[in-house]
Amino acid sequence: MRYLQLALALSALSLTQCTSLSLEECRNSDWYTLGLADGNRGATATQLNQYQKDCHEFNLKVDATQWQQGYQQGLINYCLPENGYRVGLAGEHYYGVCSNNQFVERYNQGYEQYLVNKRLAEIAERLYAIDSEIGSIDNKLNNLTDKAALLKQKNVLLNEKNHLLDEKLRLRQGDIRFDFRF
Repeated sequence: MRYLQLALALSALSLTQCTSLSLEECRNSDWYTLGLADGNRGATATQLNQYQKDCHEFNLKVDATQWQQGYQQGLINYCLPENGYRVGLAGEHYYGVCSNNQFVERYNQGYEQYLVNKRLAEIAERLYAIDSEIGSIDNKLNNLTDKAALLKQKNVLLNEKNHLLDEKLRLRQGDIRFDFRF
């Protein structure tokens, strides 16, 4: 019996907001655990409506009271300010389920850092591509007599590289500010 509950809890954690429940899940779900998992991941309360719709197809009822109790407990965990930062830093969506302004502030801080990290990764990827192109041009320059066009292309790439390196430095210094409001 314990293994069944553990399996159901793990499957509940893997559910997303678009997931439908099967006959077996409707029949055997621990609604408190499912609500807890939904709350812990910051799902909206409309998730219960989807479960009710899914289980209604099998003429089964959802224990909405148990789900709500679990969901509320999960939201307590989810809405902690330090979790807000983690959610934002992971680039996850926030569905406005927390009434806690500290959560939203920390989420915004985490999301700002996520955007900076994402841009830094894009810059690093482009710098790698530029270095590869420059290396290719250098190889061609060694093999060609008409080098003017390739030198011009190399200069354009070097200028782009310098601009990206400057932007990367500014991003790491924290000069850029973002303003997100929910």
